[in-house]
Amino acid sequence: MSLELNKIAAAVLTGGVIAMASGFAAHLLVPEHELEESVYHVAGLESATDATVDEGPTVDPVLALLADANVEDGQGVAKKCTACHTFEEGGANKVGPNLYGIVGAKVGHRDDFSYSDGLLGSASETWTYEALSAFLANPKDYAPGTKMSFAGISKPADRAALIAYLRSLSASPLPLPSPEESNASAAPAEGAASTVAEAASDAASAVAEAAGSAVGAVTDAAEAVAGAAAVTALMITGDAENGQKVARKCAACHSFDEGGPNKVGPNLYGVVGADIANHEGYRYSDALAAKEGAWDFGSLDSYLKSPKEFAPGTKMTFAGISNDQDRADLILYLRSLSASPAPLPEKDS
Repeated sequence: MSLELNKIAAAVLTGGVIAMASGFAAHLLVPEHELEESVYHVAGLESATDATVDEGPTVDPVLALLADANVEDGQGVAKKCTACHTFEEGGANKVGPNLYGIVGAKVGHRDDFSYSDGLLGSASETWTYEALSAFLANPKDYAPGTKMSFAGISKPADRAALIAYLRSLSASPLPLPSPEESNASAAPAEGAASTVAEAASDAASAVAEAAGSAVGAVTDAAEAVAGAAAVTALMITGDAENGQKVARKCAACHSFDEGGPNKVGPNLYGVVGADIANHEGYRYSDALAAKEGAWDFGSLDSYLKSPKEFAPGTKMTFAGISNDQDRADLILYLRSLSASPAPLPEKDS
């Protein structure tokens, strides 16, 4: 028996020696070297070296679009701002300041408006075309801590049109960017930035299409169930008085008293348990009008967390309430606005 084991061990050792020797010989005969270019090319992607183009000054592409921007189109874009701003000369401040003469004015130009610290930190600067474009693209990135809840305008053409309209709101409009500035804007932005951005976008889209569609429906359903369970658990120990305080940020667009008027948004008395998009006398967006069912605790929680995710295309510009307990408390307060409040979830014994 030991002789057989010795034979097996010898065979294994011999095989190992042969494998090592073969590998060593292969490296000598076919040495490894770095490829000059990838054997397999992924469409839309470039190497880091190719994607790193001339690092000139980053110039907003909006400058190149301003000369041909349509003021009337900009006035149309501005309609989404009218809930919080006025545009006429001498107009009143609302949730946000009056915007007449904003282009070229200093940041924080209205002395009678209380600006957020995020904007006051740059109050010595002026609203140049570049600054306006950056702010309108993403207010929270441009001025962290800003009170403005608007998510931003992603399309450069829409921003250019809006800025052209704002420029027209002045007795002495600021001169448009020179051809040199506009040309400088077009070249780098359409070169390095767009190349890298498009490559990243293509890669992200490929991954999303491969994995997202199969998982999305299951994930959404699971999150909806988990979200409803989470908010009802928080409501059991919630605080309606805190919810009333949270609701103050909604008062600019909604009324809460019984029989109260619709404002930018509908009156919210009796909203808990009511049909979605069914308040008399208010015209809802198609996104909400298409929703079926009633405003139960779970659907209200999902909507208040992220209105645009719950109803893509909604007119509501509010970004949402990220704090779970604040949402639960707000829903408790909304529940109290009824002659027959919806039953609270029962606490597990």
